[in-house]
Amino acid sequence: MAYAGAIFADACLKGLNGVPDVVECSFVQSTVTELPFFASKVRLGKNGVEEVMGLGPLSDYEQAGLESLKTELKA
Repeated sequence: MAYAGAIFADACLKGLNGVPDVVECSFVQSTVTELPFFASKVRLGKNGVEEVMGLGPLSDYEQAGLESLKTELKA
């Protein structure tokens, strides 16, 4: 956990310093799914999170897994 935190903190500092195309995963408020918060790739920049990236194309298996996961996450 400490290593992951250090990597994310480093990415945040890079983004805030204007390094282009800093992308990390983060648990953020978004509209990627109907859930209010979801872990997604985000593009970091001078204003913090500048873009929440979508999930991209999902296979039928992945889509089914996501749908079953939503039920658990809403509880």
